Amino acid sequence: MTAILRKKIHGASTRGQVIDGAEDIGLAYQVFSDTVIEDVIVKNSPRGFKFHNGRNLVIRRCETENVRGDGIYLTMTSDVLLENNRVGAAPGQGADCCQFAYENDDRNVSSNVVIRGNLFLQSPTSTSNKGALVCGRTRQYRVEYNFIGGKNFSFSSIGDDAVVRSNVMRDGRMNDYSFGYGIGDQANHAGHHVYDNRIENSNRGVSLSGYSDQSLAFRKDMNIHDNVISECEIGFFANRPWSGSFRRNIFLRCKQDIVLKGNGEATAGEVDGNYLNDGSFLNVTPPPLRVKPDGKVSVSSGEWTSEPDEIRIQWRDKGIDIPGANRPSIAIEPGMELSCVLLARKEQNWMLAIAETAYDDFTPRAWQESMLPWQKRYLST
Repeated sequence: MTAILRKKIHGASTRGQVIDGAEDIGLAYQVFSDTVIEDVIVKNSPRGFKFHNGRNLVIRRCETENVRGDGIYLTMTSDVLLENNRVGAAPGQGADCCQFAYENDDRNVSSNVVIRGNLFLQSPTSTSNKGALVCGRTRQYRVEYNFIGGKNFSFSSIGDDAVVRSNVMRDGRMNDYSFGYGIGDQANHAGHHVYDNRIENSNRGVSLSGYSDQSLAFRKDMNIHDNVISECEIGFFANRPWSGSFRRNIFLRCKQDIVLKGNGEATAGEVDGNYLNDGSFLNVTPPPLRVKPDGKVSVSSGEWTSEPDEIRIQWRDKGIDIPGANRPSIAIEPGMELSCVLLARKEQNWMLAIAETAYDDFTPRAWQESMLPWQKRYLST
């Protein structure tokens, strides 16, 4: 099959197809609703999947292979689930593995998006001048349990009301400003909750920057915590006015931990309680998260490369610290989304670990393919 192109269609789905050698786009839907795309492979084409002006869209277990342009490209879509897809490197000069685009027109903005379990395999050796994942002006999006490779960047997160957690983001090295996780356009953005990620091998691990005058592009309510930022030139960079907090993050063998420049220094945000690690003290086995017969949830210390001098426990609900919840067990309350972080110290080195349990109803493809090193971290009640 060479291409699937559908327009003004509702309740239709595409499953189990291999599209090889399409002249342009492998699969495209325009003006659609209630659509499921599953187990579709697009290969050897200029572009992969494209969706415009639709709602209630599921893209699950799809793949791209040898697609030069954007692997998955979406505009003006709402209520979207991207789950367990495998998107190969996009080597076209301006290509991303996956992009929610708005094309300089706010009518094209997408909203209510969940991106989980995927592999976005942009490569440092690609001829692309872009990266892996872009959420351009997207509203209300959650990104979790993905492997997000990079080139110029790993994840360009330029929307509002974002939850970004438990992803691997790496290899943003193309330019001095390249980043693992970045908010980098010229518009104001607000409400990013970024936690439990591993951000690796990038020139800037987390970047609050932009393309315009430094007095513009306010970053409001940035809550960035409990991330391991590893092998980066700069762990955290900000040159825009911003508010929120950057705390309890680990800088693992970064050349510089924090660089605040220009209006990035004039901030109401909290930058405190971040820690250094020279690589000699690491978590080997994550702390197990267990539900006990009495209805409480417990955590133990896991295994470390050497016995810690101290361990601090912090339980969280929806990623937010529960005040005073610092003991090895906690009672479950209805409506919780419970997780636990352990912060351990050996001499001058600090490291964190997030408690885990086995996957059950959802297993990320990124974990199945050994690109994601952790299991389930959040318990909903």
